[in-house]
Amino acid sequence: MMTTTLHWSPLVSKIMILKKVTLATALLGFIGCTKPPSAPPTGGVSVDNSDTTEITVGDVVTELDKTGIKGVQAMKEQVDVPTEYNALTDFEEYVILQKGTERAFVGEYTDLDDAGTYICRQCNAALYRSDHKFHSDCGWPAFDDEIAGAVDRHADADGYRVEIVCHNCGGHLGHVFAGERLTEKNIRHCVNSVSMKFMPKARNLPPVITKLTTE
Repeated sequence: MMTTTLHWSPLVSKIMILKKVTLATALLGFIGCTKPPSAPPTGGVSVDNSDTTEITVGDVVTELDKTGIKGVQAMKEQVDVPTEYNALTDFEEYVILQKGTERAFVGEYTDLDDAGTYICRQCNAALYRSDHKFHSDCGWPAFDDEIAGAVDRHADADGYRVEIVCHNCGGHLGHVFAGERLTEKNIRHCVNSVSMKFMPKARNLPPVITKLTTE
């Protein structure tokens, strides 16, 4: 398993500390939460620098979490992981953020049958697999199942429909209907094509974006 070495100022490539100094204390010193340990004396006193510990990303996250600091957030500030949602066009914002609806039978994925995964256009979270998809002749992509935990349901503002949104970012997907008997599962997720991106089976999925918030 490949490990990533943090580059935290004023460190250049690796954080090396004496084993006698606890990892947590050193980390808190480096990020400004407490005074860092004093430098070892130099007046004729030798220090065995071979007795050191290399700190990896996993170590940092673990130790920061132990101190109540958001380790994941600190890590994301140091490694190349997106922390802002994908940019949206005006129409994508209308559907995803303002809960609009694209016109029937014009969506990019209405009739797509290719194997792969449908992900959230805003945050890249996986929503549906191609084997969940079926032809409902309703004018929008239809799915009779979802990837576990990927989709949340809310009462729609119209008072009778059930809205579905991306669990990770809350982006509007469409509506879900039950009892139509179109498939054995008797459920239909009616999803706007513009709310999703299709990733062919041969391609790796992009990293899911979890937007960072300051409290």
